[in-house]
Amino acid sequence: MKKYRGLLLDADNTLFDYEKAEGLALEATLEPMVRAGQLAQAAAAYRSINAGWWKRLEQGAITPDELKIGRFADLIALLGIPFDPAATSARYLAALAAHAPLLPYARESVAAAARVAKLCLVTNGLTDVQRGRLRASRLEEYFSAVLISEEMGIAKPDPRFFHAAAEALGIAHSDLLCIGDNPAADVGGARAAGIDACWFAPEGATWPGPGERPLFVLHDLRKIVNLAQGVYP
Repeated sequence: MKKYRGLLLDADNTLFDYEKAEGLALEATLEPMVRAGQLAQAAAAYRSINAGWWKRLEQGAITPDELKIGRFADLIALLGIPFDPAATSARYLAALAAHAPLLPYARESVAAAARVAKLCLVTNGLTDVQRGRLRASRLEEYFSAVLISEEMGIAKPDPRFFHAAAEALGIAHSDLLCIGDNPAADVGGARAAGIDACWFAPEGATWPGPGERPLFVLHDLRKIVNLAQGVYP
């Protein structure tokens, strides 16, 4: 197995515990807006709405600004409550940026990987949120480059996103490995750009596609440094 000079690392649900951060941010945002006992229902409705908006963003059908406001406009309309979508979005984004819980072993794994390879964070996300969480987590120092879809104007799985990551690191595509939890955005996008891919998945998870199972499947972040050094599993 070859060694990799550079690693492209996804952020949410690869390094950051996004579900936990989102839950905390939604609680802070929605609790003052809904009646007692309705928080869980409102949060579930938001997650469903949000998934649809993010899918449209990744397809290039909407802008990040439209996503920020539109998902809360839909939620407020669904719940029938008299709140301003823009103000609600601002509160939520501020709360989300303030929470940066990491998945187990993320910090030590990133630090170890940075000693043997150049790292680029590749994330579909909003600038204020992702930059804020990166600073709060104190992971920023380990990355040679950080690419965020809102800043790029394109999103994974667009191959141009991955080409830009290779350019930012100054490393050939053949010497890069992308590691992420999303089969389409991370694995599929890297493949389309001619970059090797590793699916980060919980133990026992079955590859759902699209396409064939990737070259590598990782269940433990502590193995990232091994992959960089040409050792698998």
